[in-house]
Amino acid sequence: MNRPVPSLVSLTVALALLPQAYANESASEQEVEKVSVLGQRLEYNTSATGLMLSVKDTPQSISVIDADLMRDFALQNVADIVGLVPGVSVQAAETSRFFFTARGNKVTNFQYDGVPVFYNSFFSEAVSDSVLFERVEVVRGATGLLSGAGEPSAAINLIRKKAQYEQGGYLSLQAGRWDSLRIEGDYNTPLTDDGSVRARVAASKEKSDSYVNLAEEDNQQLYFTLAADVGDSTTVQVGLEHAKRRPKGSTWGALPLFYKDGSSAADLDVSSTTAANWSKWDRDNKSGFVNLTHYFSNGWLVKGEYERRDDSMDGHLLYLSGYPDKQTGLGMRASSMIYQSDRVLDSARLYASGPFSLFEREHRLIVGANLTDQDIRSDSFSAIDRPQVGDFLSWDGSITRPKFKDTASVRKSNERQLGAYIATQLSLSDEFTAVLGNRFSRYEFENEMDASKGYKQTGINTPYAGLIFAPTDAVSLYASYTEIFTPQNYTDKDNRKLDPIEGSSTELGIKSTWLDDRLLVNAAVFKGEKDNVAELDSTVTEPSPDGSFPYIGVKGTEHKGFEVELSGELSDVLTANLSYSHTKSEKANGEAFATHFPKHQVRMTGRYEASEALHFAANINWQSEMYKDKVGPDKAHRSEQDSYWLVNLMASYAVSEQLNAQLNISNLFDKKYYSSIDFYNQGFFGTPRNIEVSLRYQF
Repeated sequence: MNRPVPSLVSLTVALALLPQAYANESASEQEVEKVSVLGQRLEYNTSATGLMLSVKDTPQSISVIDADLMRDFALQNVADIVGLVPGVSVQAAETSRFFFTARGNKVTNFQYDGVPVFYNSFFSEAVSDSVLFERVEVVRGATGLLSGAGEPSAAINLIRKKAQYEQGGYLSLQAGRWDSLRIEGDYNTPLTDDGSVRARVAASKEKSDSYVNLAEEDNQQLYFTLAADVGDSTTVQVGLEHAKRRPKGSTWGALPLFYKDGSSAADLDVSSTTAANWSKWDRDNKSGFVNLTHYFSNGWLVKGEYERRDDSMDGHLLYLSGYPDKQTGLGMRASSMIYQSDRVLDSARLYASGPFSLFEREHRLIVGANLTDQDIRSDSFSAIDRPQVGDFLSWDGSITRPKFKDTASVRKSNERQLGAYIATQLSLSDEFTAVLGNRFSRYEFENEMDASKGYKQTGINTPYAGLIFAPTDAVSLYASYTEIFTPQNYTDKDNRKLDPIEGSSTELGIKSTWLDDRLLVNAAVFKGEKDNVAELDSTVTEPSPDGSFPYIGVKGTEHKGFEVELSGELSDVLTANLSYSHTKSEKANGEAFATHFPKHQVRMTGRYEASEALHFAANINWQSEMYKDKVGPDKAHRSEQDSYWLVNLMASYAVSEQLNAQLNISNLFDKKYYSSIDFYNQGFFGTPRNIEVSLRYQF
């Protein structure tokens, strides 16, 4: 069976204006059924915008992970999914928090169906359940023209499932190590004979223990969406989502990287924890959205979208700091906190897009505006007394829950970004295409408890320019330039908000197709320059009274590197994605910067169809060493993680046309490694070997 490339195609997909334009406009159900599937086509039909460009016409790339790949490798949340994207690093800092980097920069741009949201690791889109998504698109490079504030790293666009015209669905049951059990289902049905009104519901429930002592997961997800065609030219979509997460034994912070004498504490067991037996970190996430798209007969469209997210968290947490004695285990200090927070996030977007003719050539234009508004209230209750840790080497979390203050330390803030943009794709000749645009933004941050800590800036100008040269149908060369403006939700140790990041991003690349357009080879070099980059303040080792950690701003950082990527169909039964990325980050004085992220990464993903019923898949990841200097006791040591390989395997067998059995093995060789090493002299171990089996019934 010749199955289309279903997974990590990582194609440089056609964008009208820049990568974010593509990501924003790709959510409509009017688009083609698959996204840039090599071996079938090398075009992306963005009919929701009236824009169609071949791969060779785009100045940047987008990696796409679709539902087939999520199923192949049993990817259960956004962190799992993004971990397979070329050039993107996912680091777990605790049992429930993740951080993402690409091209030496933090990834802070998240979108739902192309609508930007403010990312907050406490509420954490990173743990959103994969049952929600049809696919996830990761655009590498700067994406500020249409999304506003952002870094030259990547934008993660979470494309939710849409109601379809045909009836169908599935039910799956999955079991694995640490007593994990997961059930999920997805059902779609037309509500009218012609499918003009249709609905879809998806849900999941999972419970499990963990390789981390005391940690347990208890999560459930529910999603409903409805779509209606109003006449031949208008489509309305609405949706509701509710996630409930009740983890126990949640860590706040990670493990000490050093003993008191300065020697490495990497010999601690991967099951070690700093949590108490009463620790928890509950999260509730609710959202609703509506969008309307109207198509005109001249190829233009107008689309309006609105989404509200209502998130809350309730953490009862214990934080351990310090360095234990290697023999006695003494030396760790404890602090406790009840941290309760609520967020209301409103996002809206309105744009018009379509073709126009000039000088006897056809071009594209988009004009739009978007608004993101976020209110957060955080109540922190600190402990009256400080629990005694004792021997950390025999720590089992059995510590008396302290008494907490009755009065909370309260923080209230409002963050708002409003922007308007215009951009055009100009066909200069048969060989040359230009992409030009500009965005004007207004950004405000208000600290409702202390007006002096607010921030406002208007007239923020974000230009973008790209040029593509295609000497043949199989080869294209491109150059792109954009500027960067990124307000930061970080404060220093005096609780002053850091200044925004400002800078620029430049990229040069070449793309070539082979094997009758079944294989794509990408190569790109990039450079980003930034000021005021947030870096954890290593002079502070304990959290602030509100539970946050202070940062400092670093001047004059530079990130440069290159990426090489091959993706496509090597034969009728073998598909593959192979990539290598290199990033070098330095401060203005030439000192290495962001060394706690890998400089080199290799991603290899392949799928082999042994027969109609039997399929195999493999994912192999390698990354170079990570390190951080001037840390540990007396700030005189280096924390480090050597380079390592991780191997994940899958085998699936179709018992019948409807029933499929699957085996997944992740971290095949049970590699012990730190996922992160830069959380205040603390490190968090990655997941050891896991074996999962699943049954899936399609109907």
